[in-house]
Order: sequence, then C-alpha cells, then structure tokens
Amino acid sequence: MAEGSNVEDFDVYRKLQEHLDQMPIGFPRAESGSDIRVLRHLFTPEEAKIATFLKFGWYRDIEPLDQIYKRVKNIGITLKELEKILDIMAKKGCIISKRDENKKFYGNALLIVGIYEYQVNKLTKEFLKDLNEYLGEIWGENANPTNYSQLRIIPVDVEVVPEHCISPYDNVKKIIEEHEGPFLKVNCICRQEMETLGEPCKMTNHKDNCITFGNMAQHYFDQGWGIQISKEETLAILRQNQEEGLIFRPNNAQNIDFICSCCYCCDGGVGYLLKVPDPANYVVSNYYAEVDPDLCTGCETCIDRCQLSAITLKDDISSIERNRCIGCGNCVAVCPSEAISLQKKEEQYIPPQTMDDLYNMILMEKTKLRNK
Repeated sequence: MAEGSNVEDFDVYRKLQEHLDQMPIGFPRAESGSDIRVLRHLFTPEEAKIATFLKFGWYRDIEPLDQIYKRVKNIGITLKELEKILDIMAKKGCIISKRDENKKFYGNALLIVGIYEYQVNKLTKEFLKDLNEYLGEIWGENANPTNYSQLRIIPVDVEVVPEHCISPYDNVKKIIEEHEGPFLKVNCICRQEMETLGEPCKMTNHKDNCITFGNMAQHYFDQGWGIQISKEETLAILRQNQEEGLIFRPNNAQNIDFICSCCYCCDGGVGYLLKVPDPANYVVSNYYAEVDPDLCTGCETCIDRCQLSAITLKDDISSIERNRCIGCGNCVAVCPSEAISLQKKEEQYIPPQTMDDLYNMILMEKTKLRNK
C-alpha cells in the first residue's frame, strides 16, 4: 500500500480494479500492487468510487448523464456535482465522454486503447514507471485472452497487384475521402512516452502524426488534446508518415476511429513484433509483399525501409520472408524499379463494422473461456 494511504481508500481502488476487469479488455489484479498504483495516478478516491458506477462503451455506446445519475444519487451527490466530477475525469483522460444535441454521455475507458492514449501531453516519469511495471507484470494476455486484436495493419497508399482490388476498409485514401469527419491530428503518445524517458524516436521528428476521426476526434477536440484538420491535411500527414516508413495501424473495425503511424523504436506492439520470429502470425493483415526477381536490381532500398527485418538479399535479389512480412506496403512504396507488389492473402479477414461490435465479440469469447 502506498505511503499515506488508508485502508478505506485502498478498498475503493481495489473495487475499481475489479470493476474495470469486467470490461472487454480487462484490468487484471497485480500481486505487486502496481495495478493500484496506476489507478492512484489517474483517479482521486472520490473519482474512483464514481467510476465504479460507470459502464463501458466505445464512443457510440456510452450512457447519458441522467441515466448514470440514477445509480449514483444514493451516495449523496447532486446531478450538477456528478457532472462536474465526470467532466474533470474526462479532462484527465480517465473516462470517455461526448456531447450529442446538448446531452452529455460518459463511460469507462479501457486502459489500452483508451486511458493510456488519453494521457497525451500529460505523461510523467512516475506514471510511466508504474504503468510499465503493471503492463510487464500481468496485463497482456490476462487482459485479453482471446485472438481478437484491437488494431490491424493496412497498407500505406500503394496499389495492390492489378488482378486484385484492395478492400475499402483497407484503402487508407478511400477511408479518409469517404469519412464525414471531423479529423484531428494528435501527438503520438508512444513517442511522447519515449521522449519523456529520454529515448526520442529514431524514425521521425514529428510528434503530431496520429489521426483520429468522428466521435473519437470530437472527444479529443473537446478536451483540447488535438488540432482539427481538413481531409486534405489528413492525407498530407499520412503521406508524410508513409515517406518516413511508418506503419499504418487503425482500429480493428470497418468504421475507423483512428490511424496510428507506428515505429519499432517507440511503439511497444511493433517493437515486440521485431523480436519474434514470425510477426505475420501476430497481426491482423490481409496482404503480403512479393518480389519480381526479373525487375529487382538488388539496390537494397527495401531492406533499409522494412521495420520488421523481413527482407534480405540473396544472389543480389531481394527475398521476403513471408512469416515476417505484415503487409504494410512500405517496401512497395520505395522500390525504384517497381519490383515489389502487394498480394492479397488467400484467406481474407473482414473486420467487424464498429469497435462496439468488436468489443462485444471479445467479451463473449472471454465469457466462454471463463466457463470452460
């Protein structure tokens, strides 16, 4: 127990941990107490108590204030007081909130993707120390024991071989052009973390290269966490990210809420993929890269560009290791002889329509696993 804490406060945080652990991506208990230390960084005891009355829902499926108040009023708080506290919690990045026709909605956020990302521009070394201890100790597969991933890989803006059509939900340009918005550019939380820890990004000097859309963008805008931009500016940022060799990782749904542009040195997920022998088996991706040996000149441009070390030179011809290729398309984009193309995998993955659908699938699968 942290110095200066008391048993009553500790119990409040333990109840919150147990409450959050019921969400699709859980918040498992850590024997070291790192789980409670993370929650103390984020919630006051009063906020922690109120958070136990909130339900989880992605942006399209969170509850209105008056509905939440029906459960909370018995603790002796007015509607106005509740609204004020929830607004502060949203500003701190502890929960999700949105406005719709002068009505306010709130819900619990996942640790990742959620609370961690909402700490943009607010990170401290103390919080990161406790968070990384917690993530390394217990989170991971204990938070999500299913095979459903929150993120997937889509290609950068390159063509797929002519005989195939790239699926609309994998086509980054089409996604942007057809989305109603709003669009926001946000500082990358992963690069902010590494810079806070004294290890700046090795691939880009740009921090405001994460893109959010729709309700998520509105949430970030309402809290002052990002800058609203046009479709043209959104496409320009993604083109720049492509030029720097970053990997496009949107949320795992057809209705996109964000696109991360990731690197091996800052993003924990891509960094992990670099270390395993078969990263292609750890990601959701519909494509792989293939080299035409008759066109390849052995210039090694693609080798320098690949973040996953999937390409080697054999007999002066580039060779792609299929179990390391995640289909990001970065090698295709820079090949000067156009010797590399993206191919569709034989078995195509179709993402769920929304993140709410995805999280419902995860929750159902977790329930089945528990009951086995």
